[in-house]
Amino acid sequence: MLSKEIALLAKTFPNAERYDLADQMRRSARSIPANIAEGFGRYHFAEKIQFYNIAKGSTLEVQNHLIEAMNNGYITADGRANFSKRYHIVEVKLNNLISSTAKARKKYATKRSR
Repeated sequence: MLSKEIALLAKTFPNAERYDLADQMRRSARSIPANIAEGFGRYHFAEKIQFYNIAKGSTLEVQNHLIEAMNNGYITADGRANFSKRYHIVEVKLNNLISSTAKARKKYATKRSR
């Protein structure tokens, strides 16, 4: 849902930004669920964590693009704050997912060593 909202927001940017900031925002926003899905589909814990970390990095990238959009007058400060709060929630949830995956890896390793 957030990636769709970012795509709609990016459509409001000036044509000069079509292949720059707007494109970067869409790509980083779409990268988040794509990397979560790819990580979920991986068998090894380390690979899962790697993709979840990439997704987390993309949440920060989108937040940076939102600041750039605000600084250029393409989005209001309130609009940026609203999106940033929502992306921060995604970031926290990814931190929890990474933590629980790391715990599962440790538990699995402990079982195998017995």
